[in-house]
Amino acid sequence: MLAQEAIEVMAKMAKEVGATQYDILAGENASSGLSVFQQKVQNLELSSNRGIGIRIFNLDKPGYAYTEASTMEALRSTVRDAWSHTLLTGAVKVDLPSKLEVFDNAPTGLEQYNEKIERLSLDEMKDFCLELERLTLDADDLIKNVPYLGYSKTSSISYFLNHHGVATTHKRNSVQAGIGAVAQKGEISKLGVYSLGGRDISDFDPKVFSKYAVERALELLEAEPVAHGKYKVLFSNRVSGQIMSMFQSPFFADNIQKGQSKLEGKIGQKIASSLLTISSDPWAVGLPGSELCDSEGVTTQPLKVVEKGVLNCFLYNLESAQKDGVKSNAAASRGYSGKVGTAFSNYIIDCGKQSRQEILASEPKVLEIVKLEGGSGCSAISGEISIGAQGFLVENGLRVQPVDRITLSLNFFDLLNQIEAISNEYNDLFSSIKVPDILVNDISVAG
Repeated sequence: MLAQEAIEVMAKMAKEVGATQYDILAGENASSGLSVFQQKVQNLELSSNRGIGIRIFNLDKPGYAYTEASTMEALRSTVRDAWSHTLLTGAVKVDLPSKLEVFDNAPTGLEQYNEKIERLSLDEMKDFCLELERLTLDADDLIKNVPYLGYSKTSSISYFLNHHGVATTHKRNSVQAGIGAVAQKGEISKLGVYSLGGRDISDFDPKVFSKYAVERALELLEAEPVAHGKYKVLFSNRVSGQIMSMFQSPFFADNIQKGQSKLEGKIGQKIASSLLTISSDPWAVGLPGSELCDSEGVTTQPLKVVEKGVLNCFLYNLESAQKDGVKSNAAASRGYSGKVGTAFSNYIIDCGKQSRQEILASEPKVLEIVKLEGGSGCSAISGEISIGAQGFLVENGLRVQPVDRITLSLNFFDLLNQIEAISNEYNDLFSSIKVPDILVNDISVAG
């Protein structure tokens, strides 16, 4: 049974059991790719999955269930399971949208699909990887190994329907390639990684991939720790998104309501440097998080969550909005197999006016961080960050020493106020998180 037909069948079944409200989400995903090692295809991966999930309301009590089968019996069993779940949940007053709201300034479409990607063959992926491996191993005598090299493509389509007849379809695809190159000098070895994704295959140049992977492997070979102390730290745009995105959840209204965010009660207050503006922008062209409506069928629009350091709003889905007596701002996130959660559509920090090099040149001494190691020492609730890092000691704009084996210790909520500069440069990753280079003062560094 096709996904659209399964949704219609499940909707009929939901009505038959007496659902007062329901919404249904079905999805299909497919991916193919390969990895190469020593001029041979090492792994070939082909995968696909599909499923359908329902949220059903028994008066105000929600219930969830899903299935990856599409037979009549599987659909019927799923609806019964969701109905049974409503007997165990608390009441939540939620009014599902009765229509798709239209904003005058909304984009007419956000293209997330490129037909050319579907025609990309495994042989073409293989040829790209073989050439990339040859280029990388020939680039420098210190490059000894290419342990990771892969190319893949993914596609997905999702369908949404609620009891009011609000229906949407989202179709997406993308490609991704990445390489890890090992440089060795004496007993020291370093891994340099470069990856790129997107929807334009013409952006994929093996010479560019090789250049960045080799540079990143070689640049830290002579690294040493720096002395313990307080430093100004420039989080390169290669890692700034990693640091900032660890702390998205404090901006989610449902975490505020659970007492799991230090931002509770701070709407309208200054929580960060006036240089900082954080947006959830579902209308950003070319980013994978862009969408015209969220997973509850609520129409999206761009939000300035933090504007010039002031906290403007939290992110709401329908349930968390009802608890606070406000409207959802279309931040619902849900897959067919899960419950409704909250998410940024695209997490974007506005660029500043200076380049990275101009920021570095304006300071007598800065630690430029280009690689982070793990995140187990970080807590989104307390804001505490303890994380290993690698990078460079920079003096008056010049790199004077590569640095490794250091640990950065700070608190995210303090970091927001310690931002001294933001660059005008994003990285080139195909990501829903776009954060420029960020200069932060007074960071504790231990070797």
